[in-house]
Amino acid sequence: MIFIKIVYVIDSYGEFSNGTTMTAKRSKEKLEALGHEVSIVSAYNTNDKGYYRLKKRYIPIVTHFANKQKMIFAAPDKKVYKEAFKDADLVHLFMPFKASKVARRVAKKMNIPVTGAFHAQPEHISYGMGLGRFGRPIAWLVYKWFKFSFFNKIKHIHCPTKFIADELKRQNYKKNITHVITNGIDDSFFTNPKRVYEKEEYTLLTIGRYSSEKRQNTLLKAVAQSKYRDKIKIILAGQGPEEKRLKNLAKKLNLNAEFNFYTTKDLIEAIKYADLYIHPAEAEIEGISALEAIASGLVPIVADSRISATKQFTLDERSLYKVRDYKELAKKIDYWLDNPEEREKMSFEYQKHIKNYNIDTAISLLEEMFKEAIIDHAKEQVPKTKENKKFKKKINKTRSRRAISSIIYYGLALPIFSLYFLLIRGIKIKGRKNLKKLDGAVIVSNHVHKLDSVMGGVLSFPRKPIFTSMQENFKHPVYGRLVNILGATPTPQTIDETKIFFTELKKHAARGRFIYFFPEGELISGYRDVREFKKGAFKLAEEAKVPVVPVRISFTEKQKARIFKEKITVNIGKPIYPNIFLLKRDSIDDLQTKAFDEMNNLGRNYVN
Repeated sequence: MIFIKIVYVIDSYGEFSNGTTMTAKRSKEKLEALGHEVSIVSAYNTNDKGYYRLKKRYIPIVTHFANKQKMIFAAPDKKVYKEAFKDADLVHLFMPFKASKVARRVAKKMNIPVTGAFHAQPEHISYGMGLGRFGRPIAWLVYKWFKFSFFNKIKHIHCPTKFIADELKRQNYKKNITHVITNGIDDSFFTNPKRVYEKEEYTLLTIGRYSSEKRQNTLLKAVAQSKYRDKIKIILAGQGPEEKRLKNLAKKLNLNAEFNFYTTKDLIEAIKYADLYIHPAEAEIEGISALEAIASGLVPIVADSRISATKQFTLDERSLYKVRDYKELAKKIDYWLDNPEEREKMSFEYQKHIKNYNIDTAISLLEEMFKEAIIDHAKEQVPKTKENKKFKKKINKTRSRRAISSIIYYGLALPIFSLYFLLIRGIKIKGRKNLKKLDGAVIVSNHVHKLDSVMGGVLSFPRKPIFTSMQENFKHPVYGRLVNILGATPTPQTIDETKIFFTELKKHAARGRFIYFFPEGELISGYRDVREFKKGAFKLAEEAKVPVVPVRISFTEKQKARIFKEKITVNIGKPIYPNIFLLKRDSIDDLQTKAFDEMNNLGRNYVN
């Protein structure tokens, strides 16, 4: 095993009252247990070994609101960075603020690879300013600010949920490879308490900072509407600026509510004795507290909000309610308390469902992301020989070549071949809808026709895919020129070419391009079965974090053939996404197996 030296740069480390700082603390401890060295650069006063201190940074107005959320900003210091980064293998930046921006520049000058994390949800900033839903334009601007000032300069980004990874794609974060890795549930939260499901008093638990976007007021209003209100005790675990307001509301509604900030040990005990977990937050990147509660078998009820990821952890509609709708929440609370047998049954289902989110799996994936970033950085240092530059130009063509290729492709080649295949050959394309709304993707097809790459262009319209082709095909006397005109990319033949090939195509896929592969390798015209796949296409899809789309070209004999004896049908399968819970090697194998099986299924209705 290769051990690495990692440096975390995080504005606020010592205040362990939010998910980001707890993630930093837990991951540091777990990585060190595996043998890695993790140092911290932060604005926190301590003399701990491996800790490098920055001064606090004051930002007019902003600091006032940040302090209410128990958050501080660090002032960058190049001298501290240079000392901390000495002999480091990688620098990991937690926040997209000035301390991290300067740290990235210092690391770049020291030729050290850098990774980032998306923990600062812009909606938290707008809600922290007291703007609520009216802060959407502000949140949109913050997404853009983060993108152009910070994330565009970092390739590998840790996203705690698929929700936030998808949001970054929606916000046009094209230069990043997003690694969906949960912040992880500590083993201590996986308990098996012997809950009593029918009793005289019920405890509802919610965990989270007392702030406007967490919407604890919705829970209090819902309990006031519940038919069990006199039998319900509410535990609101947390702290924050809205505490006084929430206490006043609970008193006004005459509710049995307890407000407290719990240690980890006491929180685990509170979870054990609770009957339902309520997560009313309107804005949430993950909601690790919900995962921790579910880990012990607590059935959750979660706000269904457009800007919250926590809803993805629910198993059905019974655990969802429209955000801010306290009347609907009251009905959901009553349903679960009315049905103790169903609650007991779903308790086991939720606990089983949440096991994928354990911290050991998360740390293995985070460790793999760090190592991949280091390897990618090394690949980008490939010797700039004449041959390597020439090969790289074949992938990243000049603007003039791209323009000429596009004019010939859209103005001449595609119309002619569309006419030929669709009207003359009568080719049928099924499943085109599976390509709609996809950003980047790796399309894999069986290699059975001299013009199957052209078919790929027809089915991908209006997108222009990047075709991959063996270098021999570029020299073919018949279709070699066509391969060049279509803008195909040659497959590598040397070690350096392989590094360049995957590094550059990974960027194209992450930026939204379709990459067209023939994983069988060799062309065998008219072959009816699916042959063994090579791994390259699936390695690219996994590393770029884009789906694989299987395409099957099938032939059937015509009963009455005038010119062409065979009818061609092209079936496009559904996208197959990399499994976010599997390590890289297993994920590649999983993609390859699923694509092979799906391609066989796509040809099931056609006679060999």
